[in-house]
Amino acid sequence: MGASTGGMDIVAMVLSRMKDRPVGAYLFLLNGLIIVTAGFLYDWEQALYTLVALYVSTRVIDAIHTRHEKLTAMIITKKSQELTDAIHGKLVRGITTVPAKGGFTKEAKEMMIVVITRYELYDLEHIIKDVDPQAFTNIVETAGIFGIF
Repeated sequence: MGASTGGMDIVAMVLSRMKDRPVGAYLFLLNGLIIVTAGFLYDWEQALYTLVALYVSTRVIDAIHTRHEKLTAMIITKKSQELTDAIHGKLVRGITTVPAKGGFTKEAKEMMIVVITRYELYDLEHIIKDVDPQAFTNIVETAGIFGIF
């Protein structure tokens, strides 16, 4: 019917960053309100078709847009202080260090644990390669986090 959502994608992106929820959910909610209003004013059939199309498109957006997905990186290194400084210089993330010992070499090392978003993985990988190419890193998907991220 020629209606417009008026740039609600920007509002949805801001809300997604603030609340750390999928951007598609906010897009569906905000645009859905506009479409339901258009349904009241114009034609329900067109509004329902549009809601179905909106639902499908927001599901695709959530499948592609991975900012809300969290990963936990466990980094085994002998250069934990240098690596901590480099990570803090590029990313705003807390890091927990745990003493570790090599099972084969018996060398003393430290395990650094940091939770990041999927978008930050690229930067973290390059930081680790620059500071300590010998570091061993295990990346696991994080089901959920509690506390301040």
